Amino acid sequence: MTTTHEQYVRAVADIVAASASADDAAKLASIKLVFGAGEAGLRGVTYYSKWQIGVEAPAAPFVEVCAFGEENTCQLAGTTIHELGHVVAGFEAGHGKQWKDACGRLGLRHCHAAGHQYRWADFTPSIRLAVNALPKPNDGAPVAILTNRFGRTVAFKPCPAGIGTKGGKSRGAGSGSRLRLFECACVPAIKARVARDTFSATCDCCQSPFHIVAR
Repeated sequence: MTTTHEQYVRAVADIVAASASADDAAKLASIKLVFGAGEAGLRGVTYYSKWQIGVEAPAAPFVEVCAFGEENTCQLAGTTIHELGHVVAGFEAGHGKQWKDACGRLGLRHCHAAGHQYRWADFTPSIRLAVNALPKPNDGAPVAILTNRFGRTVAFKPCPAGIGTKGGKSRGAGSGSRLRLFECACVPAIKARVARDTFSATCDCCQSPFHIVAR
């Protein structure tokens, strides 16, 4: 019987949601979780307020686990929970204490923004046992590490969700930025960086208000 990567990632998320608190589970219930190629160098990414079911419903996070960042099933499970931690903690948490606490509640300990070498010991016992009982994906694997247009190997980048929103050092001393990134609804989106949490502006092209994003 074939188990796809999409099914595996979804099953990990379901295990996490089933053992989460009512508040955390409610935040996870409306997200869109996918397994896709991903941006070069990323293992996973969370796009805040990028998925909506019905015009009246509030926009929910769109979460992608990246195929070309795949190393093994432990890493896939760890990355899934890493990104779910961003959903629960919210955009402003970045990779700070609130995000780490959220990951801990969801079953992933010793979290890092970048360079995390996932081990099964990083998972809480109940989550580790449940995830290890899942059928492993057997629908194939990426042929090779993703390369850029010049044929050079793309190095893994830190998770982009919330990096630098509070002047942090997740990519080394001085790497943080206090600027927030906003986008309109244009395709491709017009981007604006401002030094505040709100930005009351409307795009002249698409006539939509700019909204805060996590990239």
